[in-house]
Amino acid sequence: MVTPVVLPDGKQIAITLLTAALDGVHVTGKLPEGKALTAALPVVRVLRIGGVATMRGWADPAVRDNPRFSVDCYAADDALAMQLARRVCAEWELLPGQATADGIVTAVSQETGPQDRPEDPNADLWRVGMTLGMSVSPPRSTS
Repeated sequence: MVTPVVLPDGKQIAITLLTAALDGVHVTGKLPEGKALTAALPVVRVLRIGGVATMRGWADPAVRDNPRFSVDCYAADDALAMQLARRVCAEWELLPGQATADGIVTAVSQETGPQDRPEDPNADLWRVGMTLGMSVSPPRSTS
């Protein structure tokens, strides 16, 4: 019987690896609400906005997910938010070859660089965001 390969959770891989790389930054898929967001600064939110899987066969290298993410960086002022966004972009470029229990990053892309994303209702914080992509494969079997 053939055991199907389960695609890795690219969003969780991105959150796990960015958390490890960005000391002192809260990396999440869901923002804290209200004043809790301001208290948690600096914050990076990773939202999956698309991407398709490639499943040419059941062999490990042929199965890949290619998620696209909207990544928002929140900080106390615009300069700090832009600095955090640049840090995220720099760390993103180092992700290929890194692995978690969920999978291995095989490639990354940057579709849009850091750009202002005004956060009008929250005048006490700033947001800079970008669109990033990655390819992830299932973890390698050790058996």
